[in-house]
Amino acid sequence: MKTEIDLKRLQSVELEILQCVADFCEKYGIKYSLYAGTLLGAVRHKGFIPWDDDIDICILRDDYDKFVELWNTNPVKGYVLQNHDNTPGFTQTFVKIRKDHTTYLADYAVEKDYHTGIFIDVFPVDRIPNGKIPRYIYWFHCLEYQLLLHGYVPENRANSITRVVCKFILAAYSGKRRTKKQKQLLQKITKYNKFTDLPLVLNESAISMKKIYPHNLFENLIKMDFETSRFLGFKDWDTYLTLDFGDYMTLPPEEERHIPHTPQVLNFEKNLNEIENVVLDIKK
Repeated sequence: MKTEIDLKRLQSVELEILQCVADFCEKYGIKYSLYAGTLLGAVRHKGFIPWDDDIDICILRDDYDKFVELWNTNPVKGYVLQNHDNTPGFTQTFVKIRKDHTTYLADYAVEKDYHTGIFIDVFPVDRIPNGKIPRYIYWFHCLEYQLLLHGYVPENRANSITRVVCKFILAAYSGKRRTKKQKQLLQKITKYNKFTDLPLVLNESAISMKKIYPHNLFENLIKMDFETSRFLGFKDWDTYLTLDFGDYMTLPPEEERHIPHTPQVLNFEKNLNEIENVVLDIKK
């Protein structure tokens, strides 16, 4: 993806997927919010951040589980829900909704039986306990859960002691034992969700878990302009965006305004396995 035309077309397809997901959520009474740079784009640009190339939304865990269950029961033709339960090799803690007969191949996904269509991300939101010690235990469970899903040691983001601990955990759990442990950890992570006065957090990464949000963010949602349509977002978007971005209305320097991702293959009409003679620059 190297041209402005490619970016605009990619954004158009992502907007189409978002509209599909929003319609699905409205049909089944599921509350969602635009999230991260997508919410920032809605507030600051009334649409995409001009150099952004993805869309994120978030859903409280109970509604998130309902969303996944309903989609699996009533799949939307032309779109694919992908998560670690239905896709071997998918290592994320969240869901991707992909458009069928498209390709957005990142450098970490190279298998032709792994659906790699253009997507939006759907993140679950959980509640985190109060208190220093309970939070340390909670964070450890989240990090262990992420580690077992990813299946590799974060070499660039961990000191030597952490890497040794991670390798030990991965070695201790493999195959069915790893799957069982993941389910046990998820139960520990989500057990606080029944306490609606507890603050919110996203179990996406070590970085995301440092951001703690007010307990009532999802209680008030409003329709927000985003490109040619309107989607749900936090009414108190100022609190959320300040926590995430600080002075969010100030544009970054021009040298930082660049497309975040560079896929190996981008195609708007075909899945990866439908494209002939694809040459992948796979990093060993």
